[in-house]
Amino acid sequence: MAEMATGTQVKKFHELFFINTGTKSVPVWAQIKKATDNTISMNPETTVRDYITDESPTTSLERYAPGMSFPITMYKGELDYEYFYDKFYNLKTGTDAETQLLYVSYTHGSSSFNAWLADVVVVIDNMNPVDSTITANITINGTVDQGTATVTLGVPVFTSTTVTEFQLTVNVKLVATNVEGASVDIGGVRKLTDSSGNAVFTLVDGLDYVVGAWDATHEISDKFTADTGTVTMNLVIV
Repeated sequence: MAEMATGTQVKKFHELFFINTGTKSVPVWAQIKKATDNTISMNPETTVRDYITDESPTTSLERYAPGMSFPITMYKGELDYEYFYDKFYNLKTGTDAETQLLYVSYTHGSSSFNAWLADVVVVIDNMNPVDSTITANITINGTVDQGTATVTLGVPVFTSTTVTEFQLTVNVKLVATNVEGASVDIGGVRKLTDSSGNAVFTLVDGLDYVVGAWDATHEISDKFTADTGTVTMNLVIV
């Protein structure tokens, strides 16, 4: 698509959304085409402080937690419908409900356009055969990677301009024994350890995080700065 001229009204088809139906290492992007709404709800998080020297409280905007609700019209064989139907039918939860979303805006750019890449959680809200829709609520997990994207024959390629992401493997032990099923939380993203006591997180290089790990009777927490040179972390719950 060519660069939009100044004064051109932005339409729904200028804002593209792609869901990763593959893996992070080998992404396979399917465009969400048959949705009847593509509103991005910013879900602002604010803090109100009533300082004793002020007449009125002060509101601070802390962060945004963007999310989307896509009512997908159900056409058998369409990639978006088939992907979300699989989440519905197989009752996908946990890491099986996690993927990536790529948002591309044709409003800014020419050969490459403004884009977001984000880890997301897919929650199937409802499947309505009467209206022939399946509604997927998508919530962004963690930090949005702002960059640019090209789209060639419907296939997007994202280039980051803001952050360097990497994967950190957290190993949880009780004394010297790996703990399966322990909860690990980093930056609000929570996962369970596998049979080897490991949970894998995608972090942003240079950001500060709080990590916590626990089972029914033991716990540990700490603070750290993400570093691409450190791809493993060992936690011993006590």
